[in-house]
Amino acid sequence: MAATLYTLGYQQRNIDDFIDLLLHEGIDVLVDVRETAWSHKPGFSKTAFMQALAAVGIDYVHAKFAGNPKSLRNKAPSHAVCLEWYAELLDRDISIVDSFDALVGRLLRTGQRVCITCFERHAEDCHRSILAERWSRRGGRRIKHLAIDGCKRIIPS
Repeated sequence: MAATLYTLGYQQRNIDDFIDLLLHEGIDVLVDVRETAWSHKPGFSKTAFMQALAAVGIDYVHAKFAGNPKSLRNKAPSHAVCLEWYAELLDRDISIVDSFDALVGRLLRTGQRVCITCFERHAEDCHRSILAERWSRRGGRRIKHLAIDGCKRIIPS
């Protein structure tokens, strides 16, 4: 069976909706691929995020090395260009994907379901989709972007 990596952005979601989506998919580990695990949104900064996830049995890992570097974000004339530059960075510096592959591979080998997260709600607007795509190119790997329709509260309260 092919390995599957899930992705989910937290834009326009509150922490309860976000966690509901993870629980619905049976996610065991959330890998945060933001360079800096900080947010204006309540519940999505590193410590609060880790605590909220731990309360429902989901592990949290911060993969700072996989984040879209601030230097690229600050210099890019547009969001689209920033994503292009991130893709080029991954192609130039394969150690980023190698490290990501090692991290995700270790988690998947223990039978855990892994989801990566960043801010943008839609995967195509986020560097996480580029990272996941580079990971999937290594063969026998699938990506599933969660809540692509923007649904909220899919688990009845």
